[in-house]
Amino acid sequence: MKRKLLAILELCRVSNLPTVISNCVAGCLVSGVILEWSLITVLIGAALVYSGGMVMNDTIDFRYDKEFKKDRPIVTSKISLIMSWLLAIAFLIFGSLLLVIGSSAHFWVALLIVCIIFYNLFHKKFGITIYVMGFCRSLLYFIAGYTLSLNNNIILWGLVLGIYTAGITLVARGEDEDRKVRNFGTILLISPLLLSIHFLLVNPKIIVPVVFSSIAFLVMILYCLDLINSNKAGRIGKAVSLLIAGMCVVDSMAVSSVLGYEGLFFLFGVPIVLSFQRKIAGT
Repeated sequence: MKRKLLAILELCRVSNLPTVISNCVAGCLVSGVILEWSLITVLIGAALVYSGGMVMNDTIDFRYDKEFKKDRPIVTSKISLIMSWLLAIAFLIFGSLLLVIGSSAHFWVALLIVCIIFYNLFHKKFGITIYVMGFCRSLLYFIAGYTLSLNNNIILWGLVLGIYTAGITLVARGEDEDRKVRNFGTILLISPLLLSIHFLLVNPKIIVPVVFSSIAFLVMILYCLDLINSNKAGRIGKAVSLLIAGMCVVDSMAVSSVLGYEGLFFLFGVPIVLSFQRKIAGT
């Protein structure tokens, strides 16, 4: 029983769930919505949808993993393929229902589910699906905003979070072949920094928190790029795990650019995610 539970947690990539919570809370704050108890429903729904998408990814990639990733839970028979499909469907359905209950943005919820399914079905066939994966993260911002009339701040930060996520996905695709990141991937990864500079120019009152979070982000990116382009064993996987944790830094930059010092609290999400990843792999 314990073995199966651990397999489910690994399939769900539960170590990355703090980034989902961070994205939703940040999206809510950036949109200008006051935090309410109903946000808890959105957080649980988003966590379930994320978990469902991750489980579906392993079920669809079963044959590929059987050849190239033989340590995955389904391949090692820690959990059956049928059970994995049932979990993926259940998580997606119940997660969607909770998001609908907690948010009026039904369109964005439906679009999120479509993007998750589309990515999982076609990510091995079309390179453009990295942007679909990225848009899934953008949609967490839009859904958490509780409204269809999105303001400029949440649109900009939501899209930049999506671009950053696309960059992570591009880097992760080089893990199996141990490829180094190219210039285009670097541009995707540093996009949040460019938006921070924009906000610094238009709103000097938030200089200190935005500069602090931006420096933290820059240090992380430079470290990851150095790691990726080194010759260390497992460098891609380690860099991707840190970049995923770095989504909390992007959230910090986003909230700091709108509210100021409150955004710095999101930086604490990074060590939390990294500590979870030591227990259960995030990739």
